[in-house]
Amino acid sequence: MSASDSNDTFLKNPLVKQIQRVSGGVSSLTLFGLMVLTCVDVVGRYFFNAPLDGATELTQIMLGVLVFATLPLVSLHEEHVSVDLMDLWFPQRWVRKRQLLLNALMAVMMVVVAWRVWIIADFMADYGDATEFLAIPYAPITHFIAVMTGLAGIAFACNVVRYWVRRA
Repeated sequence: MSASDSNDTFLKNPLVKQIQRVSGGVSSLTLFGLMVLTCVDVVGRYFFNAPLDGATELTQIMLGVLVFATLPLVSLHEEHVSVDLMDLWFPQRWVRKRQLLLNALMAVMMVVVAWRVWIIADFMADYGDATEFLAIPYAPITHFIAVMTGLAGIAFACNVVRYWVRRA
């Protein structure tokens, strides 16, 4: 079984497919909404001298949702920005072990971050924190960020399993 066959089998796993579906769907809808919001705001501002009220707050919220909605998908496919400073010093036979270790560390870190963000979201809900102009509560958005960060942790854990199974 080649590496690409192993990768294709991995991507057909129901858990992996669900992570891709949720992450891709939410990020696509958010990006489309952000595009519509920006177009409506610009057209209203320049042609009717009436900008969309609260567009700045909505843009900020949607950008946050977009970043964290894509996090599990980017993590699953290991397509995040990386600096290859150490690649020259790592022998090829260590690459899989390095990736296994890094993905394991990232899985743990993402779960810890998700847990802490969830606690902060609960505090926001208790205090009733909301945006200034539209009074949109921050808690549901922050809970969403915690959930997507947790899904990123699961994605990293899936990568650990993939590297472990592919050991030679």
